Amino acid sequence: MLWINNLFQSPQWLWLFTALIIPIAIHLLRRSNPQQISFAALQWVQRYSQSRARRPIVDNKWLLLLRLLIVALLASLLAQPLIKREIYPQEGVILVDPRIGAGEANKFIHNSLPQLVGEGYKVLWLSPETPSVTSPPPQNVDLWKTLSALSRRADLRRAHILLINNGVPASHQALRVSPHWQWHGLDKTSTAPSPVLPSIALMGKAPSWWAPVLEDWHNNMPGLSVQTLKREETPSAEKADWLIYTGPAPLPHAVLEFVSDGGLLITDNSIPPTDNLNFVAVDNSQSAQAASMGRGSWLRYESDWYSEAFYRRADLPERLWLHWSGQDWALQHQNRGHWSANKVVAGLPVEDSEVENRRIEQLQPWLIIALLLLLAFERLIALSHPPAIMAIDSNREADHA
Repeated sequence: MLWINNLFQSPQWLWLFTALIIPIAIHLLRRSNPQQISFAALQWVQRYSQSRARRPIVDNKWLLLLRLLIVALLASLLAQPLIKREIYPQEGVILVDPRIGAGEANKFIHNSLPQLVGEGYKVLWLSPETPSVTSPPPQNVDLWKTLSALSRRADLRRAHILLINNGVPASHQALRVSPHWQWHGLDKTSTAPSPVLPSIALMGKAPSWWAPVLEDWHNNMPGLSVQTLKREETPSAEKADWLIYTGPAPLPHAVLEFVSDGGLLITDNSIPPTDNLNFVAVDNSQSAQAASMGRGSWLRYESDWYSEAFYRRADLPERLWLHWSGQDWALQHQNRGHWSANKVVAGLPVEDSEVENRRIEQLQPWLIIALLLLLAFERLIALSHPPAIMAIDSNREADHA
């Protein structure tokens, strides 16, 4: 019965078609004796044979037919019939990055893509609904996910994509693209945002490697904020993103609240882990483990970071930054990589065989219009038919009396 599901969105309502017997039953039950009116002379009417005077089995066949259609339409509206239309790739479709102004996009198209300008070409915003550029541009569109979703639309298989160069944030999922898309880039100044840097706080005595690591970070990341807190101070997740704790165990209550509020706590093996936390290794070397606490995380090194085995590494600044930033999910999201129209070759192509070239449409609007028209016709026919009348000769009745 899968074919029924392809024809109706709610096939469980098809049983309502059995209600078609209701109009038929009403018509048959209304075949009662008609109203009798006596007249004086009916000799001319009585010449007709009794066979021609017999009433049909069903009166007003057209009225019955309309009422049957009304019941069938009501059942169809509840069952929600579907229709599939063939969709073919459209030529001359241009999908524009919503961050590009409509005037700027039209200027680029006329100057760089004059072959597309003509009768039938469409310029649409690059968004899930793909509205025309004559409408206001949509806001906060995830272009990565939008492109992956539109790659399966049959009518956009041969579209032209206009993006801002180096201005599209990447995602953690693979990009799906149509192999027939043609990519175009528009250069704009300062399209790639500056990287977001965390605010770092140190509580306790600084290890010997802390100063050279900070110097390296400041050289590569100007503007990095670092502060030193005393043990009696209360760290705040609103003022600091990372907290390096080098004090004695156990962890102060204020530090635990810092992590629960969304901060990242970093310690070495001098701070023992609590029993209710599930630490997981963050790399193959098993040198660091992380556990979630509330809205934040605790990154704990299994070695003593005061030992030479920990800090005598040429790649220590890069390694620490990789470990620490890898546990800050908000920082990762804000610093997603950016890509350009000329760098999408790494996207996974969606082949034509994977695209559904038929679009399912609902017929409810047309069924509602048809139902309203049938109701109007039914009322007109019903009001135009007076009740049945049988004329009887009053003289004959008097004779019998």
